[in-house]
Amino acid sequence: MPLPRTTRIAAAIVVLPLAHSTQAATWQSTMVVPTSVEHDSNPLLLSSGEKGVTRTLIAPDYTLIGSFGPDELRLGLGLDILRSSDTNVVDDREDPDISLGWQRTTERGQFGLLARYNETSTLSGTVLDTGVVTTDGTQKLYTLTGNWRQAITERSTLSNETTYNRARYDINSLTGYDELANTLTWTYAWSERADVYTRFGARRYEPDDDLTATASNSYSPAVGIKYQFSESLSADAHLGVNKVSGSQGGRRGEGGVALLYTGARSDASLTVERSTVASAQGGFAQLDQVRGVWSYALDPLTRVGADAAWQDSKGQIPNTLQIYSLWASRQLSPYWDVRLALTYKERKQDLDGDATATIVGLTLTYRYPDI
Repeated sequence: MPLPRTTRIAAAIVVLPLAHSTQAATWQSTMVVPTSVEHDSNPLLLSSGEKGVTRTLIAPDYTLIGSFGPDELRLGLGLDILRSSDTNVVDDREDPDISLGWQRTTERGQFGLLARYNETSTLSGTVLDTGVVTTDGTQKLYTLTGNWRQAITERSTLSNETTYNRARYDINSLTGYDELANTLTWTYAWSERADVYTRFGARRYEPDDDLTATASNSYSPAVGIKYQFSESLSADAHLGVNKVSGSQGGRRGEGGVALLYTGARSDASLTVERSTVASAQGGFAQLDQVRGVWSYALDPLTRVGADAAWQDSKGQIPNTLQIYSLWASRQLSPYWDVRLALTYKERKQDLDGDATATIVGLTLTYRYPDI
């Protein structure tokens, strides 16, 4: 399969500076192969006429890391192979995920590039994350990211990240787009426990079809603080405003709080976020999200957990989505582990009935850390 044009260009940019350093390289590689079987009672989240499917998914993922002194080269090759019991509801799929990155570390910071191409079902991933309700199609996403970070003084750091996203869809109900985003962040170490930061983000949205959406800009200044309460508990809080131009123009306050706890046997996190993201329905979508994750180690080999998420999307078709999950995992050997999960989804959408789905899945994962 030939590499997409964006990935080929990025590969040339990344590889050329390292062409004369391969003899001094140190290489490491890992392979992860999860195999899942799950039954979904309503994969399309229909309010009536639900049809369930049983899916088998094999998703091998290979990572190769090369170190060349101050430089690091990272290659990722993944493929999601899905087989469905009813292809009229969910298609069989073979979705590639290819990434190539380069990072250089300097005395006072680092900088690098990352290129990625991946295909996913429109029933999952970024399409679902923006609240879009659709049938089973394909999203092709091309991403190129450049990052830079530099220590300005002993306590302050300046960083910048520029990302170009190109999304395309094979179903008429979704609008492809190009998005160019830049985020500039200044961080100051206030104390041993607290870092304060200020951030300014700017994004340009260009639809693939100007008959279904119009170009617009998004600007989002914010201030925040990261605080380490103890070795086990940390927090990150930020507050700002977002302004969108064009036909969806408007301004609203945004921000979020994230709490992370890591204990001897239990881990937990809670995130509350209000944000604005590019949407496959056209333009930007406003999202309010709450997400909680908890897990507990019953013994060194067995872990149980629960995940919960609530999302309110204010795109062209406002809707809310709730997801609750219970799971248990067991390490069978240094290379094998198994996981059993039960998930419940509920979607409420304007001018449509409520939709629910229950998913039961079993996953066997093979990990080989140092091929």
